[in-house]
This record gives sequence, structure tokens and C-alpha cells, in this order.
Amino acid sequence: MKKLIILDDVFDASTVAKIAGFDYGEGEKWYELGANPIHERILDLCARHFDLGAIVGYEMWRNSGNPGWHVDKDERLFRERKEYRYPQCSAVYYADVGEVSGGEFFTDDLRYFPRTNRLVMFSPGLYHGVSAFSGRRFAVSLNPWNHRITS
Repeated sequence: MKKLIILDDVFDASTVAKIAGFDYGEGEKWYELGANPIHERILDLCARHFDLGAIVGYEMWRNSGNPGWHVDKDERLFRERKEYRYPQCSAVYYADVGEVSGGEFFTDDLRYFPRTNRLVMFSPGLYHGVSAFSGRRFAVSLNPWNHRITS
């Protein structure tokens, strides 16, 4: 059974500011466990709902667009062999949402609006998307993996 969990007001103001102020660069990046204790607080929350006991690291990126329908997967494996391999779970953390129009997170039957300090966590293999938006919407995506991937 697929899970989708939404938590509001998950971090104190200092943690929110550190997540929002981090330089994410471009695209997905791989992080070994212990590389970023502030972001790993997101993993701690995910571990309450998903089995993260064997993860070796995570990929993380700033989600500044609207990717439309997709599933989080090992993109390289899919590109090279058309095989699906999923992270242990997926998480989207909204560090800063201001005046925004659109930007909803959606699945087949659910739709959630972005909100500052909101964490959305969901099961592997869940098709989802983000609608087009305008305004200020700073979201961070994080996928923990049981094996090293090349982003």
C-alpha cells in the first residue's frame, strides 16, 4: 500500500533558515550520510514512517520547476536499461513559500498546496507531479537510497 504523509511546522525557525539558505547548485547531487546534518533532519522524520535502516546516502536538489507527472527513480539506470529502481521513499520540504499561484503537489487522487515548513513524504514508485506556478516557492527534494547512485 502506498503512503503519502504530510507534516506541517516540522522545524524551528533556525533550521528552516539553514535549509533555505543552503547552496544547492544545479541538478541532483549525491550526499553520503553525515554530510549535511541539517538536511538529515528530514531523513530522521522520514525514518519514522519508512524503512531507512540500510541507506548509504541520498540525492538532494532544489526543486524550482514543475516537473509534471513522473516517478522518482534511478534516472541513469532507467536511461541506460529502461529499468525502474526506486529510492526508499521520497521527500519534498517547502522551506519558503510566499505569494504563490499554483505549485500544487499532486497524485492521481490528491492535491496539496505548498506551505512554508511543510514536509511531504511518500512511498517508492508513487507517480506524482507539481503544477505550474508563479511567485515564491522554495522546495527541496530528497531521496534516500540503499545503494550509491550516480545522479
